[in-house]
Amino acid sequence: MNKKVLITGGNGGIAVAIREQLEAEGYEVYAPGKLEMDVTNPESIEKVISEFTPDILINAAGYVVPQSVKDADLVSTKKHIDINLLGTFYCTQIALKHNPNLDIVNVGSAAAVTTHATWSEYCATKAGVVMATKCWAEDGLYSVVISPGRTRTKMRKALFPDEDQSTLLEPVDFAKIIMKAVHHDYPTGTHIVVRKQNVQDLLNDNNNQQNK
Repeated sequence: MNKKVLITGGNGGIAVAIREQLEAEGYEVYAPGKLEMDVTNPESIEKVISEFTPDILINAAGYVVPQSVKDADLVSTKKHIDINLLGTFYCTQIALKHNPNLDIVNVGSAAAVTTHATWSEYCATKAGVVMATKCWAEDGLYSVVISPGRTRTKMRKALFPDEDQSTLLEPVDFAKIIMKAVHHDYPTGTHIVVRKQNVQDLLNDNNNQQNK
């Protein structure tokens, strides 16, 4: 029987690339968008997971709106926490209730280990995902976090419309690293930051280092 994989934030460019890689290898994949599954709403998550109980959960839903803490919109601050951090906890906890043998692959961000003046909510919530991943590994779960650096997505394009696209990580290359986590090529608790500069080394296993 093919393993079932649930990808949150299914309409995002990274999630689409991951889904295509998984389907090419024969996995049964469901990648709901926010209208199909609201990661901030436990009832919405429960409904989806009770009907499609995954063997592997890939938490890929994310939200970022840059703003200074000095004049921040508190609604946006809460949305960062609700989607990026609480959403990851909600989906993981509910999926584990239905399948205690669940594998967890979290999509983090290089922002978890890099400061950005107006990205404090995003940096903090993604750092929280990294630490949660490591704690879950110590709790006996297979739990890995793979963090993309600057990646060529519509979200990135909207934030940085004048950025040279040739300098960005391709979603398909990031998805190939996710597949290595799906295959258990990395030990539980691993955190890897994937950038355009190191992705080929990671794919070739020449630079399989964890980002502590």
